[in-house]
Amino acid sequence: MAITPNVYQIHKEHHELIGLTTLEIIELIVNKGRKKLQFDQIFDPDELSTFQRDDFTYYLFLMNTAEHESDWSDFLPEQLTEGNDFMQQKLSLLLFVETEFQLYVVVGGSAYMLIIPYIDHSFGLTAYDRIIEPDKDELTSIRTRGITGQRIGMNEQFRNEYRIVNFTRFGKLPKEIHVKLCRESTDLYFPRLKSKERERLQLTVGAGFRIGKNLDFDGLHQLIEDLALVATHPPKEYLSSYQPINDNEEVYELRKLLIHKLYNNLAFIYNGSRLASDRFDFDFCNPNRIDLFYEAETYQLKEKTEEGGYKLFATLDNRDDIFRRVMDQAVSTVGMTNEYKFGDYLWGVHIAALKGDKVTTSSGFMFHFGAEFSYKNSPVFLIDTKWYFLKDQFITDLITNAQHIFRTYRAKPEILKFPWDKEELAQEREYNHLYDLEAGYIVCDALIVDGVELCDVLYYDKKGLYLCHVKAGFNSKVRELTNQVLISARRLKEATNGKDSSFLDRFYDKLVNSGRNYDDLTLSKFKRLFKKNINYVLAVASTLVEDLPVEDHMDKYDSNIARFSLIQCSNEMMATYFPLTVYQIPRYEDLA
Repeated sequence: MAITPNVYQIHKEHHELIGLTTLEIIELIVNKGRKKLQFDQIFDPDELSTFQRDDFTYYLFLMNTAEHESDWSDFLPEQLTEGNDFMQQKLSLLLFVETEFQLYVVVGGSAYMLIIPYIDHSFGLTAYDRIIEPDKDELTSIRTRGITGQRIGMNEQFRNEYRIVNFTRFGKLPKEIHVKLCRESTDLYFPRLKSKERERLQLTVGAGFRIGKNLDFDGLHQLIEDLALVATHPPKEYLSSYQPINDNEEVYELRKLLIHKLYNNLAFIYNGSRLASDRFDFDFCNPNRIDLFYEAETYQLKEKTEEGGYKLFATLDNRDDIFRRVMDQAVSTVGMTNEYKFGDYLWGVHIAALKGDKVTTSSGFMFHFGAEFSYKNSPVFLIDTKWYFLKDQFITDLITNAQHIFRTYRAKPEILKFPWDKEELAQEREYNHLYDLEAGYIVCDALIVDGVELCDVLYYDKKGLYLCHVKAGFNSKVRELTNQVLISARRLKEATNGKDSSFLDRFYDKLVNSGRNYDDLTLSKFKRLFKKNINYVLAVASTLVEDLPVEDHMDKYDSNIARFSLIQCSNEMMATYFPLTVYQIPRYEDLA
């Protein structure tokens, strides 16, 4: 008999397994699994069969479920079931393999659920990352998880000879990969598993590591030997340049760090502290539905009561006021002297976004934050409630990709022709309104239709239409800016495709009633502007003491959130909506 084994690795650093021997680990896994299955039987070492081969020790555990009647007996008519035996029993098999440093396991039957809590869920991917040849290995299919909430997951299939190197991995967390190894890697790492001289092995890697061919026991033993050798190679960090943090204790510590940042930020909010440690840069948005959160008409703020329910303490119509209003309520309720009580209160605050009387999305206040931190001397992302360690390669990719966007997709300087002197124009709105009486410009700042701000400044010429979104600073606030760009682009795409043609009518009415200049365009002429080539412009101005170009001074503009958000936005705009260019607004006339 031959099987196609999927090899998993027990995560011996799991908090329940630290310090245990192999036999103690097996006993814990079996007992916990039996308890989950509501079996009363306790593990007995005599249930294990043990076998030594070379330097490896094999441990076999078998478990039969209780005999029960198959569901088919109820499905089929009596004329077919009469006289037939529909009693069945399932075999569960765990084959543990102890090497010098690892504890592997192969599953048979329905035993996978027993090991789920205790395996390294990135083992297969990590093992492949040690042997990957991006420009030679052929990608068959891949399942990924988006690092942000806009795109939860994707399954992609590829034609023959599609190389790993051609797959854009940025912003995606691989979950399972089907790949055909190049001949050199097959010969180097798995030479004795080949059946033919020029064979290239097929791999499926995710939580487990599987060779796409049937193996007898000798073949399985050889695969384990090969995996143990692969584990000695350093990772190339090509697939996983950021690592999700799943350890409950670390997540708990990081949540405490978030509270600490918010607590220190009170000194900045209420006392005008200029200490860098008191200022907290973050993005604030619903973690599940960004579009519904931005497009809401009102926001209900609720706090937990002593009885366990919630009571409303504020209703707002501007999402930008939510954070300060919650801080005011927290200080009024628990004061500013006890960080623990302050944090406990915030975890009990709930934010609901409404359109009319209908709640469109809701979540806890503390789940709305996006920010970056330093934890254990390493950079950490908080994005859409998920925490990620950033590896050096990820930060290198961020810098390289962000610089490429600034240098390659640069907007024409004549579009936003005025400098932004921060000493004279403190607010973004003041800068935007410089264009109010300029021919070819329409200031759209704060004109909201269906919760959507089309742009800050609209500019048009004979060739095209430019929707400019403006922000002071290349920092974590850029994520809010990119969210606005994507939501605007989606709604405009729907309007220009005829799916929501009334959107531009309603926006025009809002513009006319605002009293701002609109070049006396009629509705039909205004809508005709959107027949031109539509372009989006993401514009930022430096908030540093010296007005340094972003693309040449990334070490000074050190926000990984800003870089990441820009890259994600650029990719999605070009793939789905309209061309996006970027522009750094000069601060002074002589730099314009």
